[in-house]
Amino acid sequence: MKRSIYLTLLLAFCLCGLFGCGQDETKQEELKAGEYYLYYTNQTFTKLGVEVYQAETKEPVLLADALLSRMQEAPKNMELLSVIPEEVHVARTQMGDGGQLFVYFNAAYNTMEPIREIMCRAAVVKTLTQIDGVDYVGFYINDQPLMDADNNSINLMSASSFVESSGNNTAELQEVDLTLYFADETGTKLLETERSVVCGNGISMESLVVEQLLSGCEEEGRYATLPKTAKALSVATRKGVCYINFDSAFIGNALNVSDYIPIYSIVNSLTELPNVSRVQISVEGVGNIKFRDSIDLEQPLERRTEYIEGGAAAEEP
Repeated sequence: MKRSIYLTLLLAFCLCGLFGCGQDETKQEELKAGEYYLYYTNQTFTKLGVEVYQAETKEPVLLADALLSRMQEAPKNMELLSVIPEEVHVARTQMGDGGQLFVYFNAAYNTMEPIREIMCRAAVVKTLTQIDGVDYVGFYINDQPLMDADNNSINLMSASSFVESSGNNTAELQEVDLTLYFADETGTKLLETERSVVCGNGISMESLVVEQLLSGCEEEGRYATLPKTAKALSVATRKGVCYINFDSAFIGNALNVSDYIPIYSIVNSLTELPNVSRVQISVEGVGNIKFRDSIDLEQPLERRTEYIEGGAAAEEP
């Protein structure tokens, strides 16, 4: 893994013990009508805690504004702090399509220390995704997408993007085993590849799979299926379908492999995850296209084992 990616994941270690101060999620009482959890951080920015807030509206944007406003105030619990510094302000919130809520911060957001910024992201996302109709949250800074250390835009995030752990060792990273598919020497077959990745809890498994495919493969006899210049603009899973939106380099810089290899490298790798059954690929937000004028991307794609070396033969129509 590249050093920059590793450092980014290392910063996310604090989420391994996501709940410490305040109520533990496993002990939280059931909320009453109109109540929501507000997420805060402990004094060292290593764990999140919660307090209950009674809202006066159910309208998504007004409710989001109310929750964010209250999150910026000092919590009642003296052991907790607001994850949003005083100098950071929310300019506005805006609902998009497909359960997406966008939060626009001022430029001061980018001055936060990395660990606090990660905790801020986790707290805001976990608070706002309690709102009916909000499945994903996107962050913007002065009308520009929030960027990571490599100057890549950070994907839409859901509550599952931040994995809770009941463990007490907040400094421990986790090792994840992935099954990925790369091209063989001829570029006509996919080879199953097992890879262990050390990561924190600030990245979804789907994003991790896509990131690993884009980083290529250095194992002998296995070759990249996606151009390293391509970027995943967003990765999100809903009801078993993983939606990936690539930039134009995904098509413009395609590698010298068979047409189906890049597509089913992605589809077969992602469907190894238990929560993904199909994959919908788009480019710059457009899905009604054909990859290399051959593979129709308009509908979600299912796993195809006939493209895997030693896999089952294609079924007869």
